[in-house]
Amino acid sequence: MKFSTSATLFAIAISGGAAFAPSQPSFRRPATTSTTAIHSSVEVVVEAPSEETPQVEVVKVEADKEAYKGPITAEYINSRLEAQLAKLRLKDQTSKQLEKEDLVIIHEDKNVLVIDKPSGVLTVPGKENNPSLAETVHKHIKTKDLPTGDHMVVHRLGMDTSGLIIMAKTKNAVRELNGVFRERKVDRKYEALVAGHIEMDDGIINLPVMRDYRCPPYVRISTNDHQWALVDLTAADVGKKILEGPKESITKYEVVSREFLQGQPVTRVTLTSITGRYHQINVHLAAFGHPIIGDNVYGIDGDALPNGGLTEAERNELIPNSSRADDETQVLLNESVNAKELPPCIHAKYIKFTHPITKKEFEFSTESPF
Repeated sequence: MKFSTSATLFAIAISGGAAFAPSQPSFRRPATTSTTAIHSSVEVVVEAPSEETPQVEVVKVEADKEAYKGPITAEYINSRLEAQLAKLRLKDQTSKQLEKEDLVIIHEDKNVLVIDKPSGVLTVPGKENNPSLAETVHKHIKTKDLPTGDHMVVHRLGMDTSGLIIMAKTKNAVRELNGVFRERKVDRKYEALVAGHIEMDDGIINLPVMRDYRCPPYVRISTNDHQWALVDLTAADVGKKILEGPKESITKYEVVSREFLQGQPVTRVTLTSITGRYHQINVHLAAFGHPIIGDNVYGIDGDALPNGGLTEAERNELIPNSSRADDETQVLLNESVNAKELPPCIHAKYIKFTHPITKKEFEFSTESPF
């Protein structure tokens, strides 16, 4: 077990915003251009299925998903969902088995832990009891009245996600932290490399998100047409999540620098998921035209619909952007990451919270691995 010496204390102020409205360049924080080396391990907000898994071909969802014109039936939706879930189960089986020396502890006291989670490992073991961070922590860290690693978990990062995660060591800490997360009183920021050079230095993406019936269990930007296609279905047929209405989703981005990776333009950004929806950051960036590099779900040729599920006309109306990365750039960037079997270029870099017992405010940061 090792304690990180790279964690630094700092504060970042977040400005609010309403609709998608990138602010004009302020030039108070001039963005730089540099060359980026491919990372060795990274974070992901999504659990991106590996295209290298041999069995994946058996359960691969058909490539023309966005072109489907037939009736939207329960059978259609459920068959797609089962195919994708089977693919995700195969991915989960590749979760790394961590040992005590793999745990990078940023902070520990009698009630809470803050850990820098590596990519490639599940937060919790799931029904199939796959290797997970929670079980390794529970095995090697003394807790009080918490019978399993699952009981320590108050929030999660996806399997391919690296970065900061809080875990509880007592029942009181679990109870208090669950409330804090439920009320969205924890500040979290991600760092990512996205395709293309974002024109504005900062901005807000405000687009409603809902489950995608064409590519369940993933999400898309909600449109009237997408909602109308589901009116004849019931929860008994397809489950409640597919039929949930669109949810307000707001993502703030701030450009750190404009760089080049393998000769292709990329932008390093700090991201704040203000509303904290499922896969919100990934689908917002895809709709914006700057998908996360290596995102094999919401990025180009991914398992979800391209461009956040929006047509070109819808993107121009809802989220106009003259600097979108073209398809060739996106493909070349993803190939450069996938060729080395690296996860998507996004890292849970910063977290700020009030201690559940002492009520003292803590904030921590770690360096991204890319």
